[in-house]
Amino acid sequence: MNDHEILALWKSQDQKIEQVLAMNSKILKEQISQKSKKALLGFKVEKITGIVVGLPYLILLGAILGIGIQVSSIYGNYFLTSIGIIFLVNLKVLADYIRHLVLSYQIDFSGAVAAIQKQLIELKFSMIRSVRYIGIQLPFYTTLHLDSSWFPSQANTVWIIIQILITGLFTFAAIWIFKNFKPENAGNKFVQKLLFIADVKGIDQSLTQMEELKIIKKTTI
Repeated sequence: MNDHEILALWKSQDQKIEQVLAMNSKILKEQISQKSKKALLGFKVEKITGIVVGLPYLILLGAILGIGIQVSSIYGNYFLTSIGIIFLVNLKVLADYIRHLVLSYQIDFSGAVAAIQKQLIELKFSMIRSVRYIGIQLPFYTTLHLDSSWFPSQANTVWIIIQILITGLFTFAAIWIFKNFKPENAGNKFVQKLLFIADVKGIDQSLTQMEELKIIKKTTI
């Protein structure tokens, strides 16, 4: 075998190796993209479940509020005022669930990594902001049982103090959530512990997969 034949054989083998490496890289990228896509599956299921459960709950709240307004005045009525606020907050929550579900289905995992990461981050930040408004309803669950006919005029002092403390505690929690659940505070340890409310775990897993895919693409360029 002369030098030209050896060189041709070497080039042929080199091309085959490059083709195998390119094929393996392509398969690996596709596998990671699929993992990233599957990571959002739980998120989508949670949102669909929330919509299915939340819609009847919202209808029930609306029916109670509508009937209550027909038979009584909302002015000075703790129950109707509380139901009204809870209804409005849950209406926004349901709208956010629908919007987040639509956004998750709009993510094209076969597209550019940077574009996918941007969509995932926007979805995560939108969910964090949404949690801020969920907290607004907390104090109003503590005032549903009150009636202006006996509270505070006929309530004893101990009961009034207990009511103020409980409502005050829930109000403080609502204010804290509203002030702190912002995208810029996503790195806060305490906020992170409470982010299970926003169900961002699936998004974080998907982002991790996308970051791994970006590294692989850089090393194969």
